[in-house]
Amino acid sequence: MVLVNGKLNGDGLYYILLELQPKVNFEGVVLDFETTDYDPQKGEIICGGFVYGKTAIVLLRTKKLGKEDFYSKFKGFIEKLAREKEFYAYNAPFESEWLRTHLGIQLRVKEIMKPAMGITYKIRDLKRWHKTPKLRELIHPRFFHYFGFSDWDIDSGEVKNLWEEHLRSGNLEPLNLIAQHNLIDILSEFELLTIWNPYMDKFLNNHLAVEKFSTLRCEKCGMEKPIEELAVITYPERKENGGFRFREIRVCKGCLGVD
Repeated sequence: MVLVNGKLNGDGLYYILLELQPKVNFEGVVLDFETTDYDPQKGEIICGGFVYGKTAIVLLRTKKLGKEDFYSKFKGFIEKLAREKEFYAYNAPFESEWLRTHLGIQLRVKEIMKPAMGITYKIRDLKRWHKTPKLRELIHPRFFHYFGFSDWDIDSGEVKNLWEEHLRSGNLEPLNLIAQHNLIDILSEFELLTIWNPYMDKFLNNHLAVEKFSTLRCEKCGMEKPIEELAVITYPERKENGGFRFREIRVCKGCLGVD
């Protein structure tokens, strides 16, 4: 299901443009790419999302727009923004490497997840184990869960198949799903960066708070357990629109019957 429909311009560029009303004065740019492979030596950039000022925009290539033409437009757009603004991304080395490898842009991209990683490392020191958080584990549009719309968002691993489906059929529906996923990403990253990161910085500097709250709830028995007593279980879950997505839950050793 599609929440926001994009538009197709005469050059074959598909886009979503939203005017925002942020409560904070943000002078930078939040950047997020969708690619056909995690390895920049194997894949291509097919989509990029940006939040800057009061604007959120997603730019997506179509089969009518060649790779080189798309890259040229994309590069010009990024370089124009980079003259005046700093760039931020969740897992910044990923975006930085794709910028360099595919667009020939050497750009310092600041890490959005820095405070979250700081907390991760501190908990790891205290509890001996804690995994690096995914974006959706830190922040996700709450109305998705409230109204039961979780299936509106795809997994990043589905991007390649949706792109190939568009290339075969010319249908814009797969592009809508990719663009919507990217839009959710950049808005989530913007909220994390501007609203929650300052709070996490304060939390990170409070050793007692980190030690106190480094527990999680077992999703089977509902009891709070130290992090090292929980296992992450991954299982396939059928989506309403067909196909599967993988869901992770945390279950304590007692519920698993493990000593």
